[in-house]
Amino acid sequence: MKYRIGIDIGGTSVKLAAIDEEYNVLDKLRFPTGEDCTSESIVRGIIEHCRPLVEKYSPEAIGIGSAGRIDSVNGIVITAGNLPFRNEPVAVKVSEAFGIPTFIDNDGSCALVGEKTAGACKGYRDSVIVTIGTGIGGAILIDDRVVRGHNNRAGELGHFVIDRNGPECECGLHGCFEQYASATALIEQTEAAVRKAPDSILARLSENGINGKTAFDAKAQGCPVASALLDEYGRILSDGLNSLIHIFQPQIIVISGGVSRQGESLLELIRPYLVQECRVVTSSLLGDGGIIGAALLGTEHAR
Repeated sequence: MKYRIGIDIGGTSVKLAAIDEEYNVLDKLRFPTGEDCTSESIVRGIIEHCRPLVEKYSPEAIGIGSAGRIDSVNGIVITAGNLPFRNEPVAVKVSEAFGIPTFIDNDGSCALVGEKTAGACKGYRDSVIVTIGTGIGGAILIDDRVVRGHNNRAGELGHFVIDRNGPECECGLHGCFEQYASATALIEQTEAAVRKAPDSILARLSENGINGKTAFDAKAQGCPVASALLDEYGRILSDGLNSLIHIFQPQIIVISGGVSRQGESLLELIRPYLVQECRVVTSSLLGDGGIIGAALLGTEHAR
């Protein structure tokens, strides 16, 4: 059995695992990123967490998916809005540490490669993946090829404007889709709802902290405040998805990232508002699509 290592660098954590030839995820590890992390500490953490996987599985290659603008030829993360990387040669340093071929690409593209190889996009030649987490990313598959653009930056699906009078985004625009439909935005909307309704079920469940799941838990307990919040969130999310459907005409859109773990509870929010030309589902890979896709970098699957 041959193995590869996949690494998924996100705005809140780095996930690593070994992947076998049947795309099984083995010995998954995770460590946090965040405001206090530096480029050096993230790369050091990747190498430290990779070491036991390399020793155990003797992988033939390592693949890295990272948020941001990627120079995949030279192994560099040029910039990444939610990460401290600035012209950081992440893949180069990992390759030098282990003497193993190491590849890097945008995390959205990696997630799509994972989904088209082993997940919900398998068998579709035209698909879009929307990753909903700290921000919103994604990737596009047309005629069975990942669309990368001339500068390898295609797929910034969180950065089309839905309200030019909206808040400034880290990309420099105002009112981007991710300002309203990311997990970060949902958390902010939940916090605002709690301030307006301090006696609600939502407020009670928020006492120990708020995350992207809190409003869904409150709605499940019959909270009308959470229900109204999520209805509006679903309308906004469906507006963005409908725009992507009209632009790319995919056979399927796959929602990935942390919010996708709500599964049917998420889909029932958006289904009434979706145009009918496209199937919309949540990821079937339980958050591992980015790891699997990263591990497949350098193979025919990632073309």
